[in-house]
Amino acid sequence: MTKVMMMLGPYPFMLDTAAYQQLRRSTSYRWAEQARIGRKPAQQYVGAGSDEITLEGEILPHWKGGYSQVALMRAQGAIGKPLILLEGYGGVVLGQYVITKIDETKSELLADGAPRLINFSVTLKEYGADNGGLGALSTGLAALSALARLV
Repeated sequence: MTKVMMMLGPYPFMLDTAAYQQLRRSTSYRWAEQARIGRKPAQQYVGAGSDEITLEGEILPHWKGGYSQVALMRAQGAIGKPLILLEGYGGVVLGQYVITKIDETKSELLADGAPRLINFSVTLKEYGADNGGLGALSTGLAALSALARLV
């Protein structure tokens, strides 16, 4: 059985479905500019921003995964609901994310137009759950997990 690299809701990223070769994560922090008389504006920290994760990879449909993997990702995005994002190694819950963009490139086409290679990119944005509940728990667990890896 192939190991799961990451789970987005019910969708597993793995060699048997869609394996990603690159994960890019961007974390932002929100600062509000406060005007001051006779001085330069000051910056006031107003809280953490939303994380954004981009997964880039490829599917070899004739070997593993088949031709429907990107369609399955699009179907998850079209539902319009946040999904739990879980790392395969360590089982860390990253929180609730929404699919904001899916790109697909088909290449190495056969005579009937079927691709031998499908490159994909999926962009996820942190949902931003209210304080407390699963959002706070998953954020806390992710922070503890990151600290544990550093020690």
